[in-house]
Amino acid sequence: MMNGPELTAKEKVNLAIQTYNKYAKIYSEYISGKLLQFQLTKFISLLPEKGKVLDAGCGPGRDSEYLIEEGLDVISVDLSEGMIEEAKKRNVNAIKMDILDLELSPESFDGIWCMATLADVPKTEANKALENFRKILKKDGIIYLAVKEGEGEKIIEKERYGNMPRFYAFYKKKELEELLKKNNFEIVESVQSNDEATEWIEVFAKKI
Repeated sequence: MMNGPELTAKEKVNLAIQTYNKYAKIYSEYISGKLLQFQLTKFISLLPEKGKVLDAGCGPGRDSEYLIEEGLDVISVDLSEGMIEEAKKRNVNAIKMDILDLELSPESFDGIWCMATLADVPKTEANKALENFRKILKKDGIIYLAVKEGEGEKIIEKERYGNMPRFYAFYKKKELEELLKKNNFEIVESVQSNDEATEWIEVFAKKI
């Protein structure tokens, strides 16, 4: 593990994409049995029936597949071509798109599901990502964000992914809440959870 601020924002994002492209199949298999049933159910309960949802950073499409099966109109985007190919195996029509450059109609989504993707975004660009999310959400639209708990930014090598260097942005609970409030989101629920010794921060928020 080493600190990562010496890299440019683009280099940090590229590290994640390179790892995802190379290990998309392994990653897909690893998370396939780790469906966030409680979080997805709560997210759906906050949306209108057959609402339109953006899965921002859909990865191999696990969550998109579930949302589609529950009758939602899902647009799935990711920057990793490897992940997009894995998502298509689940009959998820994922498209390549950057959450920092969303080419989607303003105020056209009822909800945004963003599981871990903000952790791939350099903190200098996090505000831009939330501005983009706010722009495409309808009034009272719901966003779900999950990030790893911690401080700063780091480059981490995981044996599971061949020890390829991977960028992560970490957040404290209050830090993430303040970032959302700054972008005119109201916190609906904010919790810390644990998965395999990893601490997560999960926030449901509403556009106001």
